[in-house]
Amino acid sequence: MYSREEAKLLKQEFWTTFGQWSQKKRKSRGKGKWLLNRTGAKGYRFKFEAEKKTLCVCLEIIDDDEIIREIRYEKLLMLKPVFDEATNHELIWDPNFFIAPGKAVSRVYFQKKGFTLNNRQYWPEIFSFFYHKMSSLEDIFEEYKELLDE
Repeated sequence: MYSREEAKLLKQEFWTTFGQWSQKKRKSRGKGKWLLNRTGAKGYRFKFEAEKKTLCVCLEIIDDDEIIREIRYEKLLMLKPVFDEATNHELIWDPNFFIAPGKAVSRVYFQKKGFTLNNRQYWPEIFSFFYHKMSSLEDIFEEYKELLDE
């Protein structure tokens, strides 16, 4: 068991190591940094999560206006066949995912359970999961960005 401070330092080490590892792989593909909050399309963000024993790679619609969020989610749903084909139907679709009390986002995400950042032996598998799933989401998003940003 780790103390809070040790767990915090291990988590920081994980994200630093993953950032360095993924940047090398992305550069070899001719890509820059991850899109994350810099999507170039208003109201969308990409997100990596590792909480408890659950990993997630997410595309979220974060607009506070519920109607606009629903419209953007409907646009994503129009692309569901494209996402399904590219991701082998692994994506989870949630129009009302709560990230904080009273704060809803719409979310399309991959999820993997049973892995923790606190065990370094899992890091290569976590890196691979994060890298491949986020790359597939970004590739589709970039291809259909104009439609999604209308």
